[in-house]
Amino acid sequence: MEHTIEILALINDVLQAIIVIFGSAVVLYNLGRSRRIRVMRAFSALVTFVVIVYLTELLVSRIISTEVAANWLRVGWIGIAMVPAAQYHLADALLEITGAPRRRFLVRVGYLSSLLFLGLVFWTNLIVAQPVFIIHAPHLHAGPLFWLFALDFWLVTIASIYQVWQARQRCITSTTRRRMTITLLAFLAAPLAVFPYLIVSNSAQVPMTIWFWLIAITGNLVVGVMFALLTANLIYFGSASPDRVVRVRLFKFMARVPLAGTIVLFVYVIVSRNSPILGMPAETALGFALVATVMLVEWAIHAFKRPLERLFQLNDEPDVRRIQELSERLLTTADLRQFLESILAATCEALRTPTTFVAAITAEGPTLEAVVGPLAEPEAQALWQEADWRELTHPENENGSSARLQTLDDFFLWQDYWIRPLYSRQQDMVIGIFGIRARASQPDLNDSEQQVLDKLLDQAENALQDRILQQEVFAAVEGLLPQITALQERRRAATFGGLPVLTDPEGTTAVPAASVVNDPDFNTMVKDALSHYWGGPKLTKSPLLGLRVVQRTLDEYGNNPSNALRAILADAIELQKPEGERNLSTTEWILYNILELKFVQGRRVRDVARRLAMSESDLYRKQRIAIENVAQTVATMEMAALQENPADQQDVPAGEKPTTAVSPSTQDVQAAS
Repeated sequence: MEHTIEILALINDVLQAIIVIFGSAVVLYNLGRSRRIRVMRAFSALVTFVVIVYLTELLVSRIISTEVAANWLRVGWIGIAMVPAAQYHLADALLEITGAPRRRFLVRVGYLSSLLFLGLVFWTNLIVAQPVFIIHAPHLHAGPLFWLFALDFWLVTIASIYQVWQARQRCITSTTRRRMTITLLAFLAAPLAVFPYLIVSNSAQVPMTIWFWLIAITGNLVVGVMFALLTANLIYFGSASPDRVVRVRLFKFMARVPLAGTIVLFVYVIVSRNSPILGMPAETALGFALVATVMLVEWAIHAFKRPLERLFQLNDEPDVRRIQELSERLLTTADLRQFLESILAATCEALRTPTTFVAAITAEGPTLEAVVGPLAEPEAQALWQEADWRELTHPENENGSSARLQTLDDFFLWQDYWIRPLYSRQQDMVIGIFGIRARASQPDLNDSEQQVLDKLLDQAENALQDRILQQEVFAAVEGLLPQITALQERRRAATFGGLPVLTDPEGTTAVPAASVVNDPDFNTMVKDALSHYWGGPKLTKSPLLGLRVVQRTLDEYGNNPSNALRAILADAIELQKPEGERNLSTTEWILYNILELKFVQGRRVRDVARRLAMSESDLYRKQRIAIENVAQTVATMEMAALQENPADQQDVPAGEKPTTAVSPSTQDVQAAS
């Protein structure tokens, strides 16, 4: 019987460890969201207190010193005493998200009462008294006022469940009602998990029976399932992302963090108890087993990622599959250049010429895409500066009028190169230039060379054409991103807001226009956008794209939000420019010079510091002041745009006045020093 109890106690400990691992992972996963979503903040607090209880019970069951065990038993009461308050907090947050008024006073009273009971636990014996040391299940005796704590514990729990039931009644859509129903059914997980049942029994013989451990194991399994259901349903509340995205993120995190940790724990327990059978010392067996387990788990996650996603219906929508397929077959700028370099290298080999290049025709003029051979950068710059690109892409015919080349096989001589325009598939537009270092005054290709070159030119034209099509797709998608974001915000708000949100003509209930300006990280957003001024995810995915001042200028920039944001940043930088002639050394010009050289021209920090005759550390200090000035100017522009349409100012605090643009002053620069 003792051997059976030992095995059951071990199984119970493993289950408690799994709950600690998964609970800690849930808290870590919601750490960032807890700051802005009240439901996640309350849920994270509740899970944290439950984890404290399970962790202390796990430690106490293995601690030998009775004095240390007694201290840990009281530490575990931090979770036991605080769970009712955290549960009421979560219930109130769920009720609030459905549109009910917030009850801060009652939430604070709940936390204060829990802290009062916790103080009685640590400094008196009124709630709990002396410890009872039983193998695998030490606990504290009940104090004279334990009944008062138990009454408060279950009354607050009942009140919490009633609030969740009210929240369920207020849900509008079938999806949110279903999720709130599951939440209601699983809401007893925390009180069932942490209530000190052994104190109620006050019997030292109960933990020594098989039935006790079977009930404990069953209870832990039920609690684990209930917490899993709570996590899987509460994760959607307050999130602006589509449900599919939320599911995928949670699945990936849980598979890579707590699930992997749990598997490693199982292997550790099994190997540590059976290492003599393997014929190796325990340390050696554990080392090999744990390393092999981590590698196999990561391999399994990678190998079975797609089947598991289909099994759990994570990324199974046809639209999502098409987007994934597009991303996998995307021709990036690096891919294009690599392919063009292969074409150019083959051209050099076939025509026995030292240098070839391909330039793409863009709105700003030709852009050198790839070069093979000794075409030095100064030489390339000279070629671009001296070139009459209209003459190269539209050579004149015999009558002196501009016309397309009569045959695609024709080249013409420019500088020391044979030039051949590259055309679109419709043969109606020049999309690039193919240049070959001339080996004679006139093209002297034989038939074999001409055939090879035609094939290479066709592939170069196809690559440039495909890239143009991709850029058009990206521009269209980029233009849709703010609208898609606004739609997701409106969808989230309408889930519980119903008619008021859906009938709001400006969408201000769902998407507060000034929220970005009032964000504490607004300066960081501006800094990130400036760091990718000429393109990059920090610009194309910047939260600043939702600013009203950006949205109202979209038409001027071809409905391209990135270009509109870049223009706003450029205007803000220009507003930092002092009056008079530019000077690289005077104090009043330093901040503007840093912005213009570092971000607009894209120069390296070392080069900017050298040009402005300052150390790099000094440059970084002054750059911070310059970025703050730009952020303040952008905020001013946004406030001005909102004043033109006051309905958008839902997020501006009452009485707050928009700031004014501040030109960089000598005091600003000296303060940075």
